[in-house]
Order: sequence, then C-alpha cells, then structure tokens
Amino acid sequence: QTNLLQGWIRSEQTLPVSHRTEPLRLLLLAPKSSPNGRLVVISHGLWDDPESFEGWGEFLATAGYTVLMPDHPGSDFTQQKAMLAGDRPPPGPEELRLRPRDVSALLNAVESGELLPGQSLNTQSVAVIGHSWGATTSLQLAGGAPVERKLASRCSDLSDPERNISWVLQCSWLSGIKTVGLVDHRVKAAVAVSPPLRLLFEPTGISSLSAKVLLVSGDRDWVVPSGPEAIRPMRETGAARFGH
Repeated sequence: QTNLLQGWIRSEQTLPVSHRTEPLRLLLLAPKSSPNGRLVVISHGLWDDPESFEGWGEFLATAGYTVLMPDHPGSDFTQQKAMLAGDRPPPGPEELRLRPRDVSALLNAVESGELLPGQSLNTQSVAVIGHSWGATTSLQLAGGAPVERKLASRCSDLSDPERNISWVLQCSWLSGIKTVGLVDHRVKAAVAVSPPLRLLFEPTGISSLSAKVLLVSGDRDWVVPSGPEAIRPMRETGAARFGH
C-alpha cells in the first residue's frame, strides 16, 4: 500500500527463521522517496502486535528510514487470544531469548538479500525501538547483561512491599535467565519505552551496553511504574556517564 500524501510504502511479509517453528510475520514501512539507507526495528510488547506501532513507523518512514516491525509469535496478540481460550499456556521464559533472535534474524535477512533485496541499507548501524517487553528486548540487543541474582532473591517473597505488576513478567523469566545475553553489535542505538528491567539487570550491567540508549517512561504507567522500574534503576547505574 502506498500513501501518496505521506510518502511511505506499507507491506506485510513472512520470513522463515531457524529458531522458531513458524515463520515471522513482519510489517514493513519504506520511504517512497529519498531513503536515507538506515534501518529501524520496532519491537512490540507483551500481547501486542506491530500494527499498534504503525504511527511510529509512518513517522520514521516519512523521514527516510526503512522500518521493520516483527510480530513476536510467542508473546503477541494472537498468543493472548489462544491463551484466554485455554488453547495455549502463557508465554514461557524462552521468549526472552527468542525475541532478540527475531530481530537479529531480520538483520541477517537484510544482509543476505533475502529481505529487501537490491536496496542499499546499512545493517551495521541499526536502531531498535521497543515498548514494554519490546523495550527489554532492545536493551538485550544493546548489550544489557541480564542476571539472576535479584530475580532469585526477590521473586519468592510475595509480600515484598516493592512488588508491582511488571515483576510478574520479570519473575517468569528466572528459569531461562542464563541464556539471554544476546547482544547484537549491529544495534548502535536503542530506545526503551517503559521497560521492565529492575530485577533483570544489575547496576553494573549498564557499562556493558554497546549501543547508546534513550529511556522513555511515564509516571502514569501502572503496569511498569516509572520510578521503581525505569528511572531509579537507570539513575542508580550512573547511565549518563556512559553517554546514555
């Protein structure tokens, strides 16, 4: 679909990937004219889908960026519907590993020409934007090193006064936490919008980030409370010292 007024081209594609049994569905928005050769990947949150972020993608495509929006099949809107119908269990901890691999698989496909063939796109300097769980995905790809210490020590205490809704998701990741350090050095910038991160990353882990990070968080977010879950952890790390 081509929007002549805004100057972007929309398409839906599927990409077979080795780490999943089903192909990835992705929404692609490309500039109709004056492409700048830069790639942006947008990663959706838990039980969401790429279509929720088309507004972001259209804005970027109009500015010359090529935007890839994968549908993470183990934690998307379709998975939620199947779970509520009793046909599938909740997303498992393996999704913390599979989501970054989805993004890296897209970059591999662009590099090989399997995706967007014939276009001159810079795959060595990519931006990843993520919302909620997608924000955690962006931080993993940017070099954030997840650890188990806080998950192991705090998830078992159901009366912890600092416990919040985002801890339910983070605590579900504990059993798979040792396999999710999945940095992709092609990612040079990450935008993390409302990331659940307090239990996942140690303060020292911020120094391992290989990409520059922009954190966006709102004080009316009751699922991922801004202060304890986003602002305080990044402030405690002294992130500004590292250029974030």
